[in-house]
Amino acid sequence: MEAAIGWLVQTILGTLQIDKLDAWIRQAGLADDIERLRCEVERAEVAVSAVRGRAAANEPLARSLARLKDLLYEADDVVDDLDYCRLQQQVQGAADGDPGRMHEAERVDERSRGGDANILGTSGGKKWSKAWCDFDITEENDGKPVKAKFKHCQKAVKCGSDRGTSIWNNHVKSQGCKNSRATDQPPNSSCTCDATANAAPVVIGDLFSRKRRRDEELAQTTAANINLWHKADCFNRIQEITHQLQDILEDVSGVLKMHGSASITSSNDVCPTTSSLNQQKVYGRDSEMSTIIKMITSDKHEGVSVLPIVGIGGVGKTTLTQLVYNDPTVKEQFERKWLWVSNSFDEVRLTREMLDFISQESHEGINDLAKLQEILKVHMEFQSERFLLILDDVWDTLDDYLWNKLLSPMLSTRVKGNVIIITTRNFSVAQRIGTLEPVNLGALANDDFWLLFKSCAFGDENYEEHQTLGIIGHQIAEKLMGNPLAAGSTGKLLRKQLTVDHWSAILKNECWKSLQLSRGIMSSLKLSYDQLPYHLQQCCSYVSIFPNNHQFLGDELVRIWISQGFVKCNHSGKKLEETGHDYLTDLVNLGFLQQIECKDDSIRFKSEIFIMRLHNRVVREESFQGRQTCYAMCGLMHDFGRMISRNECATIDDLWCNEMLPTVQHLSIVTDSAYCKNQDGSIPRSYKFEENLRNTVTSVRRLRTLVLIGQYDSFFFQSFQDIFKKGT
Repeated sequence: MEAAIGWLVQTILGTLQIDKLDAWIRQAGLADDIERLRCEVERAEVAVSAVRGRAAANEPLARSLARLKDLLYEADDVVDDLDYCRLQQQVQGAADGDPGRMHEAERVDERSRGGDANILGTSGGKKWSKAWCDFDITEENDGKPVKAKFKHCQKAVKCGSDRGTSIWNNHVKSQGCKNSRATDQPPNSSCTCDATANAAPVVIGDLFSRKRRRDEELAQTTAANINLWHKADCFNRIQEITHQLQDILEDVSGVLKMHGSASITSSNDVCPTTSSLNQQKVYGRDSEMSTIIKMITSDKHEGVSVLPIVGIGGVGKTTLTQLVYNDPTVKEQFERKWLWVSNSFDEVRLTREMLDFISQESHEGINDLAKLQEILKVHMEFQSERFLLILDDVWDTLDDYLWNKLLSPMLSTRVKGNVIIITTRNFSVAQRIGTLEPVNLGALANDDFWLLFKSCAFGDENYEEHQTLGIIGHQIAEKLMGNPLAAGSTGKLLRKQLTVDHWSAILKNECWKSLQLSRGIMSSLKLSYDQLPYHLQQCCSYVSIFPNNHQFLGDELVRIWISQGFVKCNHSGKKLEETGHDYLTDLVNLGFLQQIECKDDSIRFKSEIFIMRLHNRVVREESFQGRQTCYAMCGLMHDFGRMISRNECATIDDLWCNEMLPTVQHLSIVTDSAYCKNQDGSIPRSYKFEENLRNTVTSVRRLRTLVLIGQYDSFFFQSFQDIFKKGT
């Protein structure tokens, strides 16, 4: 929550720092009101810096921060709208005969937007015919349409000219179009729709940042088409938001004073691990165990070898390491020590525990790191046996400097074949400090997982379950995606009552997804999520509005993030696209996204992304042959992404639409369950889906993105034009 507020504050203040916007605000007579708003936004930054994690255990404070975040989103909207109106007036000046101002509108603030924009303009400087609203332009040449897809029949059309009206008339009279629409009557033109009549030409597989796209659209739109500048409305909105910010910040300040300044430790913190196995039998890890034991016992390199074990939370890294640690062969060949690291890296504690182990003496009273390391180095010089050191639960707080500092005393040993095994959720940590090839730990195989699941749910892997319970159990196990921690926590829930009703309720409600479940998989994944910087949290949450295992090309996903403003310039000289790919790499290394090799036309997808406040539509349609690297959010990680982002992101992927929170900003609609092709290839209209969807989205007022995934009939899009007006 605090990270989201901080990001919004920086976004608002960054927009207000645009010189031309500042001058325009002064000219419009809003300088004093904007300055008061700016002061409250800055106060919000100060207030949230004092929270320091206390909202997790303080419900009133959490509610106040949630309201503060909503108000800052409103402030971001109003500041964005002011910048929009500024550019609109510049365009109006060009329409009134001042071409210099039009040129200025086209290039305004481009440097702050992260690079040059590839603007798809109108043909020959002329306005396109409104008939083009009924087409998705799929290919252009010198600003003129070459190929397009007619929305009402989904058939491709070759464009012999840029005159949309003649192409529209010729195509609707064709027999192919009539057959696809199953009628001889011409369709109603989409041009009657306010939302799409002003839409920019469709871009295939390309997106720009939300603000950059807004500027480009305005540079192509005249004041005769839109007139959004209503000073009185803006004045009232600014004053109302400012007053509400003052009130909510007083509430936050009062709660903080009442509870003092001490920070509160997150309730999700895990307990320290030890070398003792917590379960009698471990399933499905024999191969990995044998590989690791062979690697460490046969290693005779000088100094210290480092073997990383990598995997997402709950996959069994610690359990596998405990198996290796307690293996008789390992006991014979190594002196062993187990250390739990955690994300709160304490080099003094770790060094002292290593020293106590090597020297067989206590050094409890020594807190000076340099002295501890000096003593440890002396003991290591006289070390006569190989040692195996386990560093369990290593996070990226262990940077190169800290790692080298921790490791340096142990390098003085003269014994060959010493090994350190680390467990980590972060592949980049494994790559950075590992000297041996990392062991990537994945999900359990189906048969092994079912035995584990039965032992957790029934207390015995050989339990002869009731036939119906077995069917329900298999359905639940399939949803747990081979994760041992999920099997353990869900099994405890099921074991309370071995009845069909109890198990059916757990399956229906998917109780294993609850953050309140003690030692549950979602709590474990949230530990990783909470360590992400907010820009990565945004990127991760946004991907969850797409279906499970929905595959993206890397460039495509990065451009989607850029379009939402999630990717920020870090003043390192990198382009936005390069920074976005860094984000992608980080999320893969941390296990939130999977990297998949696709080949032989194995991926085909179509989605339409609407940037709501811009009335802008982007068709994403990909099909390729040969090998491609794709990215996807899969299984439990996808479930977690949807759960953690439910206040701002939502998905409708069934004929029945569930209630939606009014705070939702990004919505995806998967239409395949509601629209199926007939034998003749036509798609019948689904009145039921349209009605349910309309009733569901009536409460949504801050929609920034609408994503349509799948196929639908020609009436679907037309029937929801009001969403574009009411949801912005």
